[in-house]
Amino acid sequence: MKPINSLFFIIAVVLLVTSTTGTAEAMASATSASGRSWETELFTQPSQEFNLDLAKFSLNLSAAAYGDTNENMLRTLISYGFIPDTAYSTNSYKKSGLSGNDTAAYTFAHQPISIGSKDYTLVAVVIRGTSGEAEWLSNFNINNSGNSPLVHEGFKNATDVLSSSLNQYMDDLALDRTRTKFLITGHSRGAAIANLLAADLSGTERWADASNIYAYTFATPNVAKINENPYLNIFNDVNPADIVTEVPLAKWGYSRYGVSYDLPEPNQLPASELAATRLLLEKLITLAPTVEDFYKAKSSLLFLQENLRTPSTNTIGAHAPQSYMANLNAANPAVLSARIFELQLQLLPNTSYI
Repeated sequence: MKPINSLFFIIAVVLLVTSTTGTAEAMASATSASGRSWETELFTQPSQEFNLDLAKFSLNLSAAAYGDTNENMLRTLISYGFIPDTAYSTNSYKKSGLSGNDTAAYTFAHQPISIGSKDYTLVAVVIRGTSGEAEWLSNFNINNSGNSPLVHEGFKNATDVLSSSLNQYMDDLALDRTRTKFLITGHSRGAAIANLLAADLSGTERWADASNIYAYTFATPNVAKINENPYLNIFNDVNPADIVTEVPLAKWGYSRYGVSYDLPEPNQLPASELAATRLLLEKLITLAPTVEDFYKAKSSLLFLQENLRTPSTNTIGAHAPQSYMANLNAANPAVLSARIFELQLQLLPNTSYI
């Protein structure tokens, strides 16, 4: 393993290792399918309207995606009435562990739903978060080739592979794009790829109108250097105590597509918890104030290894799907929706706030 990869693999292991065994089962009570009514409740409104219950449902799916195989993911989707595709899913779970591949594990599924008097097909794209060393290395492939200065290379390559499979899947389904809805979701690495995918599908509207593309991501890293961000239908749940959401660094010019909201808000966190995360962030900024410095950071390996060997429990726990679900459950729906609406207004050009 190259020294620079060793450095950030250590960061990844120390900061981000989260046990996901049984996560979906532990959170099953947060959202459960009762008959078919949940579909109408979650997908009636346009995708640009934030829905807290849909966020919880999406996180439940994202958590279920973890594991070396797709068995738990398939069971969870079937329990909600979806018809999952096993071929693309099984293949992606196998390939994602191969060294040198910027790939991801994902699952496609669909089911017919009715909204009022109109019938739709709901297509779910659920992307697993990091699992295994190959994916950790891809997480820190910001621009290894030198050919991806604007978009995180590891995330972009994984998104491209997924998109190719999704195009084949959609061609096989042969759906009416005016009667198709998408739910795109993921946690951590899966969130980054979901963010890029949702922006692409919303921008091209090849398979569905943007108002029918629902994207909810959690613990979302930064993904690209973004000039225009018109994607009001992408909602990124960010815990200010979660260091993962800070990389690649904003100081390098990276951010996310869509609306990113803090949950909880920084002033609602224990001061010590937020301070621990800020200290780690300052160490990373000091280590690599530019992307170029990132690739010259080998000399700081021992320094970071010593400082990150025993981080606080809160620093690790802030990244877990369970923590994100707890924050969603504690949120006031009206207050959170109003805050997100204000963030959406900030993305609109020439918006009058009067």
